[in-house]
Amino acid sequence: MASPPERAVAALERCFRALPADAVPAVVDCVLASSASTSPAQLFHALLRSPTCPEEQEQGLQAQSDLHASISYAAALRHLLSRFDNPPKAKDALRLLLWRLFLPLLRDTIEPNLHQAVALMCDAISDTGSWDLLGATIVPFCIRSSAVAMGLSACHDSMLYHGMMEADLAGENLAPMLTLSKASSVLALLLADILVRRRTVLSVDHLDSQEGAIDLDKLVQNLTWDLSTLVLKMFAHGQEYRSCATQILLQPLLISLADNPCVTVMLGAVQHRLSRFGFLECIWDSCISLFSLGCGERLDAYNILSLYFSTLKLGHQVPVLGADKLQEFDLRNVLEFWNQLRKGLAFYVLTISLSIFTSFGNDGSQHCSSKSSADLPAQTKSNTATTKRERWANKEAKSLGVREMDQSDEHCSNGLDRWKIFLLLYEMLQEYGTHLVEAAWTHQVMLLFESTPQTDYLNHTSRGTFHAQMESWEGILQWMTVLWERGFTHDNPQVRCLVMQSFLDIAWERYKVCSHIIPRGFVLGSLIRGLNDVVHHKDFGIGGVYNSKTIKGAKSFFSTYAQNLTRRDRMHLVWSLASAAKHDSFGRAGLMTLASCVASCTCQSDINDAPCATPGKGASKCDGDVPPEVRSADLLDALWILSERSKQHFNPKYRLKVCEQVIKVATSLINATEVPLNQLLHFISTIPREFTDYFGPLRVIVQEWFVQKKECSPGYTLLSKLIDFPTTFMKHNKQDQGSNLFDDEDVNAWEAEARRWARTLFLVTSDEQHLKRILGFIEAHGYKLSESEQCPVGECVPIKFFIIVLSFIEELEVGQRKLVCQDKTILKGGSDRANGLELHDLNEKLAKSLSLVLETMVVFSKLSCSVFWLRNIENMDLPYTVKGKLGGPSQRRLATSITSSVLQGIWSMRFISSVASWCNHYNSGDSFFSTFSFLWDFYWKVIKHSTYATETGAELHLAAYEALAYVLAALSAARNSKYLDLVETKQTNQARKFSLDISVTTFLNNINHLLANGILTRSRRAVLMTWKWLCVDSLLSISCCLSDNESQLKRLDPLFSDSTLQYIFHDVIESLENAGENSVLSILRCVRSVLGLLHLNMGNRSFTSVGISYETMMQLAKSSWILHLSCNKRRVAPIAALLSAILHPAMFCNLEMHQANEKGPGPLKWFIENLLNEGSKSPRTIRLAALHLSGLWLMYPKTLRFYMEELKLLSLYGSVAFDEDFEAELSENHEARFEVSMLAQSPDREFTEVFINTELYARVSVAVLFHQLWKQIKEKKISETEEALQSGKLFLLKLLDSAVNDKDLSKELYKKYSSVHRRKVRVWQMICVLSQYVEDDIVREVISSTHTCLYRNNLPAVRQYLETFAILLYLKFPTMAEEQLIPIFHDKGMRQQALSSYVFIAANIILHSRQLSVQINHLNQLLPPILPFLTSHHHSLRGFTQLLVHSVLSRLWPTLRLETSEDVIFERRCFQELKDYLAENSDCVRLRVSIEGFLDVFDPNASGTPSGIFSARPEVSEFECVPVSVMERVIDFLNDVREDLRHAIAKDTVTIKNEGLTVEEHGNEGKSGECVSELSQPGCQDALDFQKKITPRRDSEQASSLNARGPSRLISEIEEDDQFFNLALEARLHAVETIKQSQQELIVVASLVDRIPNLAGLTRTCEVFRAAGLVVADKSILQDKQFRLISVTAEKWLPISEVPVDSVKAYLERKRAQGYSVIGLEQTAHSRPLDRFEFPRRTVLVLGREKEGIPVDIIHVLDGCVEIPQLGVVRSLNVHVSGAIAVWEYTRQHNQRGT
Repeated sequence: MASPPERAVAALERCFRALPADAVPAVVDCVLASSASTSPAQLFHALLRSPTCPEEQEQGLQAQSDLHASISYAAALRHLLSRFDNPPKAKDALRLLLWRLFLPLLRDTIEPNLHQAVALMCDAISDTGSWDLLGATIVPFCIRSSAVAMGLSACHDSMLYHGMMEADLAGENLAPMLTLSKASSVLALLLADILVRRRTVLSVDHLDSQEGAIDLDKLVQNLTWDLSTLVLKMFAHGQEYRSCATQILLQPLLISLADNPCVTVMLGAVQHRLSRFGFLECIWDSCISLFSLGCGERLDAYNILSLYFSTLKLGHQVPVLGADKLQEFDLRNVLEFWNQLRKGLAFYVLTISLSIFTSFGNDGSQHCSSKSSADLPAQTKSNTATTKRERWANKEAKSLGVREMDQSDEHCSNGLDRWKIFLLLYEMLQEYGTHLVEAAWTHQVMLLFESTPQTDYLNHTSRGTFHAQMESWEGILQWMTVLWERGFTHDNPQVRCLVMQSFLDIAWERYKVCSHIIPRGFVLGSLIRGLNDVVHHKDFGIGGVYNSKTIKGAKSFFSTYAQNLTRRDRMHLVWSLASAAKHDSFGRAGLMTLASCVASCTCQSDINDAPCATPGKGASKCDGDVPPEVRSADLLDALWILSERSKQHFNPKYRLKVCEQVIKVATSLINATEVPLNQLLHFISTIPREFTDYFGPLRVIVQEWFVQKKECSPGYTLLSKLIDFPTTFMKHNKQDQGSNLFDDEDVNAWEAEARRWARTLFLVTSDEQHLKRILGFIEAHGYKLSESEQCPVGECVPIKFFIIVLSFIEELEVGQRKLVCQDKTILKGGSDRANGLELHDLNEKLAKSLSLVLETMVVFSKLSCSVFWLRNIENMDLPYTVKGKLGGPSQRRLATSITSSVLQGIWSMRFISSVASWCNHYNSGDSFFSTFSFLWDFYWKVIKHSTYATETGAELHLAAYEALAYVLAALSAARNSKYLDLVETKQTNQARKFSLDISVTTFLNNINHLLANGILTRSRRAVLMTWKWLCVDSLLSISCCLSDNESQLKRLDPLFSDSTLQYIFHDVIESLENAGENSVLSILRCVRSVLGLLHLNMGNRSFTSVGISYETMMQLAKSSWILHLSCNKRRVAPIAALLSAILHPAMFCNLEMHQANEKGPGPLKWFIENLLNEGSKSPRTIRLAALHLSGLWLMYPKTLRFYMEELKLLSLYGSVAFDEDFEAELSENHEARFEVSMLAQSPDREFTEVFINTELYARVSVAVLFHQLWKQIKEKKISETEEALQSGKLFLLKLLDSAVNDKDLSKELYKKYSSVHRRKVRVWQMICVLSQYVEDDIVREVISSTHTCLYRNNLPAVRQYLETFAILLYLKFPTMAEEQLIPIFHDKGMRQQALSSYVFIAANIILHSRQLSVQINHLNQLLPPILPFLTSHHHSLRGFTQLLVHSVLSRLWPTLRLETSEDVIFERRCFQELKDYLAENSDCVRLRVSIEGFLDVFDPNASGTPSGIFSARPEVSEFECVPVSVMERVIDFLNDVREDLRHAIAKDTVTIKNEGLTVEEHGNEGKSGECVSELSQPGCQDALDFQKKITPRRDSEQASSLNARGPSRLISEIEEDDQFFNLALEARLHAVETIKQSQQELIVVASLVDRIPNLAGLTRTCEVFRAAGLVVADKSILQDKQFRLISVTAEKWLPISEVPVDSVKAYLERKRAQGYSVIGLEQTAHSRPLDRFEFPRRTVLVLGREKEGIPVDIIHVLDGCVEIPQLGVVRSLNVHVSGAIAVWEYTRQHNQRGT
């Protein structure tokens, strides 16, 4: 039988799972009372030994029921412990209870039950007063667990840890260690609990007077000490430990330090003290170490500081720093603290710390002087100049507290006010909408700048760091830079624009001190990056103007910023700015801004060589990144980078602007003579040469910079360096054996250096005597080359000499070409003394000098070229630079020694060829006969040379072909045909005297063999292919270089036979697909030359007879297309060469190449289709194709019928409006200009060139084509007249069919400026040009299609071309005008828009008829049907008709011929009165004045021509070159008049609307216009009860009730005409002010609603019930068409605010602080029915999302929720309907309260 304690335990165990812990003590008492023999101690020990004890559970407390039972178990034991009679036994029992029960319970319990377990444990200890026991058991165990988790061996500085070690625990088995988070949670809960108990004890009496109170206080201090030590150690560990310390331990520890300003502990025999300020210093030291580690650690540091400040502020005595004697550390005056806050802008930390630092009030040290209102800067806006948007924004800003600093004096008085402004500015960037930033940002910034601190920024250290933050200019600007940086990088581009413009609009010249102390890092970093943002330069580049408001403001700022700098400091600044282009990527506008800012820094006087006026500023501006001194060479390097970056933006006008700024800086700060010559040459090379060549815009500026007079000896002038350059360039270091060896990279570098020198030389040279020294140098070194001992083969000196001479010649040729292009009168013997130099005379002198040494050069070349013919050459080891190189240009696979010899041979032949060709232009006679003979000999020797089967031999042969390319280029350019006689001796058994057949075929056979034998590597074969086609191109060009007279003689004997040309042609086709990009131009030129020569040889015979069949041409077209697609870059030259080669005039005339057959489309048809399809992605392709094709179609009109679809595509084409790369290539690239000149030219080149770089060029070319074709048909200048005419008709009918039936072109509803709108304009522009092709056979069909389109709705830009086309048709076929127009005028169902067009058509037919009889007939027949429209209710038709009738009567009044009969006299009087009224009425006169010049826009001779369509109309817009139509001007005029009338009669209209209605009391609040007024007499209500909703149509009874007053009728008429509802609403402007006074204090928050119909309906509902405002997420929806249709202008009368979804919570909190109750409309567990809920007067109603409702995080912010009672199955209503019901319920309740 069980003992009584066992029975009691069994009874209790059954209750533990069923009873709550609070009920357990009562049950225990009942058990004790029922068993008198069982004492509390016995029952306690029995329960403790029970198997249900948590210590005995092997798996821990897993289930919730087990956890509940354990808590009840602990409550029972704690109650039994309190019943112990013997205190020592109770303490022993407590020790057992702690180890056996509470420790396992704490280990396995989770939140929130852990708090309950800790409370029970503390209650048990409190009952016995054994606080020392807690400090010796559980607390040390938790500290030890934390130490073990962190890897610490022992806590030697822990009081309680040592206490535990000294405890006698021999009889106890300790549980496993706790986890770090669990141990920290237990310690935090323990400290919080004992702090509460300590406060309770202190509230009763002193600690000394109560039992156990001393132990409690000691435990608090020891635990505080240990936790502070533990927390600091956790801060020094990883992120996991820091997070645990911050989230769990730090807050209760700080609360303890707030209760105990100073903690004293004894560690051994040493007493230690810890104050809250000392702990703050330790925390700050930990944060300092975290700041330097990384972003994550920085965030942890901010969290620590945030928790510190927020804990000290919440509900506890705030420890004011410096307020008590224990102050050890003042964080306010730690400069690093403020720097770190600025660096990361931890906003919460800043706000909390400011509230604490300033809580002790103003110490009297903060003062500032305020400026008077007269000193306001120029950029502050006047109230009268604010827009409607700004006024709304101002009101909203004030309602949200953004303008709380906007007091009557509008000046902040101290640093605290400035901090408030700073925090408001920050909140604007983080939370508010764009319109609030627009309204308040600039104003608040100006408040800061207008409050000038009295203290100088240099003296702030004497007043403390905290005061210096907002009491000195330096501190203010440092914090403002933080805001500017955030504003410049804001997510909203409009906010970025506003902040940047606000910064630049500051009158920095008024605040020079401010501009000087702005941190240099901000100026060079955030500001420059912000200026690079494209959103600041919206107008940049428009119309070729590369400037913007932002650029102007930036220039002004930097000019002020650098104003007082010394020359040395200014060079620092300029160098730093220019270097930004090296580190960051700049867009077009950004690079221009950077260049302008750099230039503005130098636009100061050079007298500022003394230190700055304010000491110490230089140090403040330099952040350590700028070197102490910037040399001129360093600055020039930075400017070189800036100029080099402009190359990626191809537009020459843009690059000119950038280079102008760069040159301005260089000329201001750099002396050209002080810079190393090589560096100066590199800098000049980055400036596009067209800017510095003859007549270039920068030439004079650069010349003045080069020849500026400085105090230096003549020997160090730039000119002397340039004159001596050839000598120094020729010198070669021979110190080591390998110094004479070189390769292609070395030669390329030498060539680039020599070209830079030659260009700069002709910029500097102003005296012809200087160049004589160079001529002498050329002669002297030329003679030395024949001395082989001095110049051995393979030495670099000869090559350098060749490079110097050729660069000199090349520069002379460039100058000569520029002069010839500028002045066409420069002929042989003429001169131009630009730069003081006679170029032609110099050319002749140089030619004479070179001719003297040319023979010597030939001898040297023969010796150098011997390397090409070496025999028995074995393969040699290649240098490592060739073996190991990957990518880049192909390198010669030769030994370095052979490479040097090969290059010498190539350059010697290049030199001979170039010099002979150039000298031949200036010296006539036979002086160069031997030279050309040598060149022909070299040609024959190369093509007959056989290749040896080694890679070295093949490489030598390839080098010979490379040299041959230069030779053939010179031979093809020779202008004297007698040099061809040199080849005659080489020909044998030839039927034709000057045939080159054998040489060409031999050349092709040998080079093809070299390509096919596989000896050369793939990359080298590609190089050989390039030289092959260059040679072939030169050979084919020889016949083209003969003079006109000689070519007539030689044409009898062709240089190439047909078979040879066919052989070349087939070789081209085989090579096309595999050709490299470098071969594109030469191979396409060969195609063009072959076709041209075949055409010349064959005359008019068919090409099929010579083998160019359909299949061959198709193969050529497809292969060339593959080549075109393989090119990576769409350059102008390859595209033009492709067009001129494949679409050759000789092939284009063959119809077989166009028409389709069973095999598919013709070759040229196939090629053009693909070309135009690809051109839709490449604007330049389509433009070049349009240029070439329009010229070919004009030459061969019979081919037009095959290309109707292509013509339509060109007519409707529209793409990028401006291709900068295209224009740059044409201006810079000689090959591009040459290839474009080879295209078939436009029929009207002067007119079309205006549009060459616009999207209009394609259709302008087609328009000009058909216009010129018609002129030739009319003048019968072409043989294919009928084909041309039929093609024009066919194209016209195709376009008309598209306009009527095409899915897009037939649309009636489309947006202005949309793609459909543009396509409609384009098609009708082309149809107008084709109007001349309409003849009797198609006129009916054409007019029918035109009427169909006229009847449809179209925008005025489209309709005006429809009207123009109809007028042209009726003028050409006058008999059809009366036949078709009169029935239209009599059709009462005709659309008003169409009638307006027909009135315009009829008036112009009358005015522009060419024959008087026809004109009189039209006047008599067409004018009478028009006159009734003068009384039309449609205001635009009426006004338009008045305008046109007046024009007709004014011009044709004498032709009316009204006789003197009585009827006619009456008719004449009527017309006379009508004419006088239209002429003298003020409104009609105003209408005519407003459209002056537009009515006469139609010209029968020009309106159907390309010039009339695309450029001859007034006020041509940028939209498709469309002018403003007459109808648009009329509508604009009437709208303006209507606006004036609205405001003029608004007051009278309000009086009329409310006439007859009385108000019960004069002081009652005004009612809305949508509500019925309450009447003072009940009997009158029924009589006056009517609907007050304003509708467009009113019956006569309503008009009479309003006494038929004139203004009312006028407004009614305008409403009926426009069918706009907003007119009547705007007429109640005065009533609105009264309405606003009676607005309800209800704000509806709909930021979570995103569907436009719901938002529009809510807007209308809120306005009807006079809500105080509506909040939406994005105010841009107000411009949506759907929104306006539903809201019916309600948004104009309802204040609407913008609060993004992310900021809703902050907005609701702010409204609650202003006294509003925040109520949500949502079904929740605690929501109240709407009919039982009483709305507070000041209510914010929150609506949820359409489906999800209100999010949980926002529900927690609400004061309450209401729901609409529902009876149906569906459990939700539409959000608009729900909101409307709630708004009405609010209105009903408060209306009842008011009555």
